[in-house]
Amino acid sequence: MKETIRLPKTKAGNNSFLKIIETAKELFAKKGYQSTSINEIIRDANIATGTLYKYFDDKRAVYDYLLADYSKKIRGRISDAISNLQTRYERERIGLKTFIEFAIEDKLSYRLIWESLFVEKELFIQYYKNFSASYMKQLETAVTNQEIDQNIDLETLSFVLMGISNFVGLQVVFKENISTDELDYITDQVMYILKNGIFK
Repeated sequence: MKETIRLPKTKAGNNSFLKIIETAKELFAKKGYQSTSINEIIRDANIATGTLYKYFDDKRAVYDYLLADYSKKIRGRISDAISNLQTRYERERIGLKTFIEFAIEDKLSYRLIWESLFVEKELFIQYYKNFSASYMKQLETAVTNQEIDQNIDLETLSFVLMGISNFVGLQVVFKENISTDELDYITDQVMYILKNGIFK
């Protein structure tokens, strides 16, 4: 497979690389992938044309890097946060809270990830399928430990839990400001629903 992204090897190169990434992120989020040109990224990043092509073959390569980087960062942040927790309940609670905190810190993340649907539908599908596959491995352990009902289909459960995280994250991001207490309250409400259900 032809390499389309070449990572920098020097400090100066890394600075230029990051300028390209941050500029592209802003433009893709503001204008959308299709409406952003490679020349706009070069202009707004204030770099020479050759500098961008030193690291990326084209605009799609820049976007692909951004999407993969988001996936890596989100999974890594959650993995670190839950690594020492003992129960699936604790892991779900802290995992949810960590995801929401990430979304608060980087409000462009939603737009950039969902933009993949308009870049190439298969990208969007694979992003969430890969997330689901990783999630299912964790849930399998919870089934083995009898923390989750073995009759629940784990693929469906993974998408249910991802859906909750995504849309509760939007609930929080839509608020102008949110305190730590409010975030804890919302997280605990989600966990109450997961533990007790909604039907009497």
